[in-house]
Amino acid sequence: MTRKIVRQILPNAPNTYDAAYVNQLARTLDNFIDEQRSPIVNFQGIPSDGAANTLDLGDVFEANGFLKIIRTNDIHSGSNFATGEIGTVTVSTP
Repeated sequence: MTRKIVRQILPNAPNTYDAAYVNQLARTLDNFIDEQRSPIVNFQGIPSDGAANTLDLGDVFEANGFLKIIRTNDIHSGSNFATGEIGTVTVSTP
C-alpha cells in the first residue's frame, strides 16, 4: 500500500559555477522545502483500520482520525461477531 514518491533531481553541476546553475539549484531546493512542509504530501488513499490485517510491516493506515503504522508485534484481526445457541434450559419449581 505504500507509494513511491518521485522527487525532483538536483541539476548536474557544471564544470564552472554560473548564476544560471545556482538559480536552478535554489529553485529546486525551494520546491523541495515547500513540498516537505505541505501537510497533504502523499496522503491520498490511506486505508482504514478495517484493512489493517492485509497491510505489510511499515504501512500506514487511519484509525479514528489518527495515522498508525503497522509494527512487528501488532495484531489487526478486524472485527468478528457471532451468536449461537446450544440446547434449551428448563426451570421447574416444586
